[in-house]
Amino acid sequence: MSFVLPPELTQQIQQLNPTQLAWVSGYAWALSQFNQATGLVGTTALGTPDQNLLASLPNALGTSLHASSTAAAPARRILILSCSQTGNARRVAEQLLVKLESLSANVRLVAASDYKSKSLSEEDIVLVVTSTQGEGEPPEEAVPFYKFLYNKKPADLSKVSFAVLALGDSSYPKFCQAGKDVDAQMSQLGAQRLLALHECDLDFQASADQWNNTIGQTLKPLLDQNSTSAAPTGAAAPASTSSATQHVFTKETPYTAELLVRQRITTEQAKEVVHYEIDLSDSGIQYNAGDALGIYYKNSDALIEEILRLAQVDAQASVKNHNGAQTSIYTALKEHLDITQTTPQFVQQYAQLSQYDELLDVVANKAALNEYIVNRPPIIILAQYPYALSAQQLHDLFRPLTPRLYSIASAQDEVGEEVHITVSTVRYDDHGQDYRGGASGYLADELEEGAEIKVFIEPNKNFRLPENGDTPIIMIGAGTGIAPFRSFIQQRQANDDKGANWLIFGNQKFTEDFLYQREWIKIHNAGYLPKYDFAWSRQGEQKVYVQHKLKQKSADVWQWLQNGAHIYVCGDATRMARDVENTLLEIIRTEGNLSEDDAEDYLNTLREDKRYQRDVY
Repeated sequence: MSFVLPPELTQQIQQLNPTQLAWVSGYAWALSQFNQATGLVGTTALGTPDQNLLASLPNALGTSLHASSTAAAPARRILILSCSQTGNARRVAEQLLVKLESLSANVRLVAASDYKSKSLSEEDIVLVVTSTQGEGEPPEEAVPFYKFLYNKKPADLSKVSFAVLALGDSSYPKFCQAGKDVDAQMSQLGAQRLLALHECDLDFQASADQWNNTIGQTLKPLLDQNSTSAAPTGAAAPASTSSATQHVFTKETPYTAELLVRQRITTEQAKEVVHYEIDLSDSGIQYNAGDALGIYYKNSDALIEEILRLAQVDAQASVKNHNGAQTSIYTALKEHLDITQTTPQFVQQYAQLSQYDELLDVVANKAALNEYIVNRPPIIILAQYPYALSAQQLHDLFRPLTPRLYSIASAQDEVGEEVHITVSTVRYDDHGQDYRGGASGYLADELEEGAEIKVFIEPNKNFRLPENGDTPIIMIGAGTGIAPFRSFIQQRQANDDKGANWLIFGNQKFTEDFLYQREWIKIHNAGYLPKYDFAWSRQGEQKVYVQHKLKQKSADVWQWLQNGAHIYVCGDATRMARDVENTLLEIIRTEGNLSEDDAEDYLNTLREDKRYQRDVY
């Protein structure tokens, strides 16, 4: 049977593109099925098409053309990549997610630890929120992403638009360095910058809010172009539902706990390390092995009095706090300001106020300034260069006080409604005057057992035991880096896990600072620590560190890796952790008979598979 189409219909069909032809074909077929189902005649004599199709075709084509136009301009896709070490970057990223969802953006939030970096080149818009740790290094969860950007085989990011928000601490020389590196390298790889890099100091919230608003305004015109097809995906990655939000008590609303136990666990001849036990009864607070405890502290009265004396400021003089509230300078120094950490801004501002030539010379040279602030607290500068200030000038020299974070040294299944931490008390002297660290000194000197202390849990999902309790683990730590491994072993005991545990621990002397020695002996005797190695850097003629023990057991390390072991490192980021990583790379290269590049890839794969995790500071 042959069909003859009306000239008008033939003329219209000839004007269609392939997509529209396909659409009309489906439309005509659907219409024929509808006519059959309803008993309507689809054709006239000799099969001439029903005029219903001809009459409806212009409207149908209009719909098709509109659909084609929409398809030609797909919704812009936004990825928020959270690169967080202590949770601050994650919280800012979550706030950004809410902001962009309010604009009906097609947006998702992914923690760097859950992101496969190789898919970066296929993204559309990428907004990176990253902190910096150690000597300008990326946060632990972002190391694979960072290495991907700097891979010897460069990625092509020419299809990507991006912006970077960097969080940092200006008391460190390489302020916001990780953010600077990501911003520069993404541009180098061809990505198009939407906004200039934005840097935030420790008091980041107001600055981060401003950036979130700015990026929202920048993206709105792009999103409005695609508003008909753009919609929130609702598929935010795990980072968007931070476990911190599950707690009633958070960094913003800490819990007032009771200090139960304060016990020094080193001899009087060794550096002071104290074990603290804190009561969480009736708080409902839950934590996991690997998490950190946030401590709010108050500054020393003696230190405050000396600062006021050197600056010639009356303790009751009124000042406006960083949040705009009026208070006395004494209260501000006691509860609201960080007066133990020197920042470049402190030196710069004080040099301009005091006009000391030596200080002006220091701030004129960035490298000299970065070197000058190392191990030189504000009180030493004020004492060396005394100058009379107004109360507000003194206040404005200091940044807001922020809580200190300590790795938790207990498992809740073992200690119940308690939390334990292991803290090295910072003490130093200058010209015969004794000084102490802010939080560690407050804990050691100001708080008696039974005193109140404000705390909160800072979850660390990037430092977790394997889900399978049969998995072997290697724990490498120095000094107070032993803390989370105490929590790990307590948790594995509570679970009756069968996986083998290997502890490599280092400190100065076996006789003076073997932290939790008796506990480790009991754990070994109970069968939960079948393998251990200890490194004592001041015990003998030669200094022995954990990386030396690691290298000595090179074959064993490689065999444990082949058996699926997870490796954990906790302690100083600048030396110990770096030396351990270099040793691991050497072991992987030699024992695995791999090239340097392949050894790097192997270790990076361990990171992405969460088999190599670090908690460093």
